[in-house]
Amino acid sequence: MEPYSSVSLPLHSHSHSTSASTTQRRRKRRTPKTKMKMTQNFTRRSRSSPSSSSYKYLALILFLWNGLTLFYVYFFYSGFSHHDVWVTSSSQPFLAFNENKDSMNNSAADADASDNLSHLIIVAGHSVLVSGHLHDADIDEHDWYLLDFQKGKGLPQSIVAHVTEGIRQAAMDPQSLLVFSGGETRATTGPVNEGTSYFRVADAMNLWSNNHRDSLKNSNDSSNTVRARTTTEEFATDSFQNLLFSMCRFHEVTGHYPTKITVVSFSFKQHRFEQMHAAALRYPSSNFHYIGIDFPNDVDTRMTGFNLEEATRGEFNNAAKPFENDPYGCFTDVLKEKRKRRNPFHRTAPYPLSCPDMGDLLGWCGPELISENLVPW
Repeated sequence: MEPYSSVSLPLHSHSHSTSASTTQRRRKRRTPKTKMKMTQNFTRRSRSSPSSSSYKYLALILFLWNGLTLFYVYFFYSGFSHHDVWVTSSSQPFLAFNENKDSMNNSAADADASDNLSHLIIVAGHSVLVSGHLHDADIDEHDWYLLDFQKGKGLPQSIVAHVTEGIRQAAMDPQSLLVFSGGETRATTGPVNEGTSYFRVADAMNLWSNNHRDSLKNSNDSSNTVRARTTTEEFATDSFQNLLFSMCRFHEVTGHYPTKITVVSFSFKQHRFEQMHAAALRYPSSNFHYIGIDFPNDVDTRMTGFNLEEATRGEFNNAAKPFENDPYGCFTDVLKEKRKRRNPFHRTAPYPLSCPDMGDLLGWCGPELISENLVPW
């Protein structure tokens, strides 16, 4: 055992020292390679990630691309004056009341301007836009969603005539609020409402411009411009709701109810609005006015395919007669189904919340007329 131990001990020591020296030599040899690999990896990573100058070039390219795109769009559309939308800071809906720079004065100006409004002008919606090319919305049936029985009868001309007349009436009375009324009534068009469709047509065809001077005759306040006193009502599904909901919309904007109402629609609907709807709402007949327009004055109705007698007959059988037995349009099957069909997106009007003093009227279903003591006018 001793010889083995004496021999193995120095061998073990020698082996250990040899291993240590070998490891040191290997480390010395590997060090440059390791550093080289680390340097190469770092260089590769640096090359793979874009530098700040690359970001700048990319941002510049995107900026130039967006600029060229905007220039192209402007250049393309500027060639068609029909597409121009004349919107200025003084013609924004209800923003025109905010002309003062001081925000406190702006709020006061808003309140004063809306407090002075007393006349509600309603343009009852009759169709929904289905096109973005609105420069010919007064003649092209493809711009509007029309049922088969509505086609070939000059309906686009009638719609634009209603919009134009509503603007004209509002221009003559600086204390009026113009409301384009009509909800999302057609499933195939998507969630597009009639009220906003009419407003878009007024913008695209620049129907406001011819009436601004009339509205400014007696005042230098740009809040009197018609567009600044125009809004939309976006939940009505029939003529009764056009009137009822627009009255609440007026209250939402002004904080009070109108002392005068003017409705613009087809001539054959006049009896329904005056003798049925206004009466059902207990609104004073002396303060209610109806303007029936079928076509512009310069249009020969014989060339449009429109038949007034046929339209009047259809109005009585399909609209006026059902309201005789159901003045609020809520309990007979024909009127209930019509409202359901014209609300394909299941919208719920917010008016019970925004007009709580109309709560009894909004929830009234008849068949007897509501008491005059339950209406706020």
